[in-house]
Amino acid sequence: MTFNIRIKTCITWVAFMLIALIFIGCNNAKDNSLKKYDRFLFRVFEKGHFNGNVLVIKNGEPVYQGAFGTSNLDSVDSLQLSSVFRLASVSKQFTAMGIMLLKDAGELSYDQDIKYYIPKLPYEGISIRHLLNHVSGLPDYVNLMDHSWKPELKYNDPERLISGNDDIINSLVEEKPDIRFPPGERFEYSNTGYVLLAKIIERVSGLPFGQFLNERVFTPTGMESTLVYDYIPGPDPSMPHKVFGYMTDKESEDRYSLDAHYLNGAQGDGGIYSTVQDLARWDRILYTDELVKRETLEEAFTPARLNNGEFTNYGFGWFFGESPTHRKVVEHGGGWVGFRTYIYREIEENNCIILLSNNSCEIMPMMLKVLKKILHN
Repeated sequence: MTFNIRIKTCITWVAFMLIALIFIGCNNAKDNSLKKYDRFLFRVFEKGHFNGNVLVIKNGEPVYQGAFGTSNLDSVDSLQLSSVFRLASVSKQFTAMGIMLLKDAGELSYDQDIKYYIPKLPYEGISIRHLLNHVSGLPDYVNLMDHSWKPELKYNDPERLISGNDDIINSLVEEKPDIRFPPGERFEYSNTGYVLLAKIIERVSGLPFGQFLNERVFTPTGMESTLVYDYIPGPDPSMPHKVFGYMTDKESEDRYSLDAHYLNGAQGDGGIYSTVQDLARWDRILYTDELVKRETLEEAFTPARLNNGEFTNYGFGWFFGESPTHRKVVEHGGGWVGFRTYIYREIEENNCIILLSNNSCEIMPMMLKVLKKILHN
């Protein structure tokens, strides 16, 4: 079984690269770029590798947007550009922005100890900055909850559904799992840290996390289809364009839902739903000082410094990379319950690629690589 899966995986990658080479090798004239995007993405969709929405910005202007496939298991429910996807960890940049807004308003300091806001936590010496930079050493809450939160029930049992971040924090307090390393010693990606940041935003602002982001980020920027979702299993009349995550079985090619999970109520590390068009607005607003000061944004796009003086590859809700022309990139991906998401921003070249998928897309890194090649001709 394992051998057959590996063979099929290799065939998939070879087929994918052949598709990529065919379309990259086409005429590089500017007026053919739209066709290149469309043909490449349609072929990848046609082969069953991608189901989702795409938007590309070049020199500050949208040059391509498309919707491919269905919003759920029903093949007649087509995706639209207005379809609202779960962002998974792409949500973290909005949580970081919430903290930055409060810092600019003088309501908190990055270097404050988090126990000032959540006194019952059993951990010492962790600052807000440590949480933002993923250098806190906090244990992973997913593993913790798997073992401590009604483990006799299945992950998709409605009786196991957590009510929110308070359940996670209470489990940290009650179980007291060991810290993984002293704060600031090394980088280790931490969903736990961003759940705590969401709680700190609530404690400082006096507002629920979702309401704070709606009032201070989404509404001012015109992101009308973006929200922190108070999770409701299944269809929700209040969100008619909600998209559901699924996976296709490699052997039978049958689709099955992945959308239900008992941790879907967690917020801060994930929990935000949005569209490609709203994320394009988000990309634009990050070139301005409409939300926070320019120097505040610059710090968010600056690598964290560890205790030993070395730098990480992460700022406040963003990883760092390099464009094909060797200029600065800020980017972040996400994955949860069948969703795979990515926002890639060439901030020195005013370019952006947004990918939102709901079919457990395994080739998103390679898709991004090809789209970058088309973007740069």
